[in-house]
Amino acid sequence: MNPYDWQSHNPKVEIPRALLGRVAETLHRGGSAVVLGGRGMGKSVFLRQLRAALERDADTRVVLISSPPAALTVEACLGQLARRLGVAGTDFYSSAEIIEAYFASADVPERLVLLFDEFDRYAVRNAESAANPPGRGFFNDLEATRRDVQRLGVLATGSLGVFVVRDVLGSSFLARALHVSLTPFERDAVDDLASPFAEDGRALPENVVDNLHLAAGGIPALLTYGLERLWELDRKPIEHDVAELFADFRRHHGEYLKDLLRAVADPLLSEAPRRVLERIRGAVESIDRAELEKALRSPGSPLTLDLVDVLLLLEASGLVRVAGSLHADDPLSVHPIASVLDLPQASPPAPGPAERFCQDLEALLAKLHRSSVDFFRAARGGQGKQLVPESVFAAHLALGFELLGWHTEREAQSAAGRTDLKLRRNASPEAFIAEVKIWGRNDYRETHRQIERYWTAEVVRGAVVQLAETDVPDWAERYRRECLEPLGIEVELLPLTDSPIVAHFGSTSLVSGNLTAHVDHYLVRLSRRP
Repeated sequence: MNPYDWQSHNPKVEIPRALLGRVAETLHRGGSAVVLGGRGMGKSVFLRQLRAALERDADTRVVLISSPPAALTVEACLGQLARRLGVAGTDFYSSAEIIEAYFASADVPERLVLLFDEFDRYAVRNAESAANPPGRGFFNDLEATRRDVQRLGVLATGSLGVFVVRDVLGSSFLARALHVSLTPFERDAVDDLASPFAEDGRALPENVVDNLHLAAGGIPALLTYGLERLWELDRKPIEHDVAELFADFRRHHGEYLKDLLRAVADPLLSEAPRRVLERIRGAVESIDRAELEKALRSPGSPLTLDLVDVLLLLEASGLVRVAGSLHADDPLSVHPIASVLDLPQASPPAPGPAERFCQDLEALLAKLHRSSVDFFRAARGGQGKQLVPESVFAAHLALGFELLGWHTEREAQSAAGRTDLKLRRNASPEAFIAEVKIWGRNDYRETHRQIERYWTAEVVRGAVVQLAETDVPDWAERYRRECLEPLGIEVELLPLTDSPIVAHFGSTSLVSGNLTAHVDHYLVRLSRRP
């Protein structure tokens, strides 16, 4: 039986969050907390884990309220709370009456903790309760009760709505609460999540897990979807399976991906998170704080967010990774997280297939560069970090091309072996091939000849992608001298505009069958640091 179900809030495989202990301790001693997390980040799972941790103490009762009542009024919220606590009566004017009546009952535990999911929905105002919105009226009342009753803890989880409650409605609850954020799973957590494969005697290959982490961006819901699909395969998965299943996800669950982004930006509230994210995704190198501050300006917006608010929201939604201090560092150490959410979703117009191939590849390489820190793994023997294998890069590029409308052949067979990438567009007979190499590894100097051996009459364009994990002095000149000139081929250094690509060479050579091979060479330096 498949142990994964990405659409369920009750997964059979759970990864405990590091912040669980601190939040549980805060609530156990009568404090309050707010958990910030985007859609798919595991807020509901976290609440269940938290409930289990708190209930290990027999003197603590935990009540989970998964959503507000349909009639979103303070009175309806109080009525729902009374029913969940088993307190008789209907006409309650405050939560203090309900909590007092609850603790006056016989044989109740010494402590009570209330967990509220979908806090964003309490931020909604309606005509019936405009004068006393439930996000303010109910939670502020509950906060006053919590401070008077030493035995009561209160927690809520949400995303953009947390800031709506704070800025639009006003909330003393949020002012005093411990604020924590759910962030994407790191690579070692994905290994733990994939443990059922090993227990079933079919452990996932390391490179497949790498690609799964990179395609899902560490977002728990997307990771679970990928593992669910991989479990269904009747053979050993390979890297390109991950590319195929996430391209399929975009086709069949595209609305879910849109919802992940809607959780951080709403045109009726604030477009600042979207604009800041676009600036981060468009930056070639480190970005100045002042540059991001400009993107915050949102005339007429009812929601005022500062840069720290926005970056916390983007990070808790699995869209960016922040290193260092949010308050002091400049330039900011922030970069977009590599995932299906960060890959280009559409190709701009191009005069022909060959030009489109180069244009799309350059856009994908720019994405690799901006998220390059995500492609480093701990080296064997604990010697720092090194780039993931070439096959992982090839599969991630395959996913990018699939999202841009190309068809990638899995384990594509060519004239002289298997190419890293073999692409077609719109069922055209024309094929495009690419090889990915890491500078200094394997046969990196022979890649052009390798491309030539793969050339057939259907191939119209090829590309060599050379990646470097350290700075290579005079790399462009050295590449020309060591890898191209000895071949006696026609080579041209092509211009680049506002691109992180170090160098782009165009080459022409005559190959077997009297065919002309047009091959582009791209040099891309990736950094261990954001």
